[in-house]
Amino acid sequence: MNERVLSGYISVRTAIEAKSREVYKIILDEERYENIQKSSFHATEKRQYKALKKSGIPIEFVSRDAFLAICGNTSAGGIACYAGERIYSDLNEVLDQQNAYIVVLDGIEDPYNFGFALRTLYAAGVDGVILPQRNFLSSDEIVVRSSAGASELLKIAATDDLAGACRLAKEKGFMLVSTDKNDKARNLYKVRLKRPICLVFGGEKRGISASIIDMSDLVVKLKYPRECHFALSASSAVSIISFEVAKKLESGSPNHPRNLAHNNRFRNT
Repeated sequence: MNERVLSGYISVRTAIEAKSREVYKIILDEERYENIQKSSFHATEKRQYKALKKSGIPIEFVSRDAFLAICGNTSAGGIACYAGERIYSDLNEVLDQQNAYIVVLDGIEDPYNFGFALRTLYAAGVDGVILPQRNFLSSDEIVVRSSAGASELLKIAATDDLAGACRLAKEKGFMLVSTDKNDKARNLYKVRLKRPICLVFGGEKRGISASIIDMSDLVVKLKYPRECHFALSASSAVSIISFEVAKKLESGSPNHPRNLAHNNRFRNT
């Protein structure tokens, strides 16, 4: 059993609800638990304990010192769990989603930034993420916490052939859009995008491979409002670009208010 520790209520709850991994046992700081149960306040934490008990996962109460020895996280709120490895989705399961917005994410080296990026992608409405086989999901504790559980909720596939995954996405009808700052890249704010779309992010050091750039239907870049001698961090760029793409996809939807008005005018003529 390849066991790892997740800490904090959000991480534990999300892992249980998402069924993204097996959760073997919940660990609670007994002293904290008893103090909260005796208190007239702490309604939120009482609800958290109640929800964990309803999960049906075995619960073990340990001393405060033992709890800290298990997870080493002083901000965990006295809640942790033993869990198994993250269960990946099959690549085709991610790519067979209808009208999907998916992301290929490669090269973010820091597990905190990787978690932040996954949190952003989930919030931006991304339907699935494709990662290289080597990634920071092995640093589960950091990634789950920094993503606020989004790493558990996203459909995630891992592959040792990102170029092959991008080629397969194109074969399945996805618009392949890479982010890069080369001379041929177009201003993201001035392009039109459509679903299904596969958006590719490279890392700060390696960027995106030439083979993926060459097969892309479009290469886009962020145009900064002022000249800068530096570039944004990868996680910052992921945040801005993923939400701008979501905005463009929404505005291109038949259900967007602007397009509904246009269609109504067309029907009335």
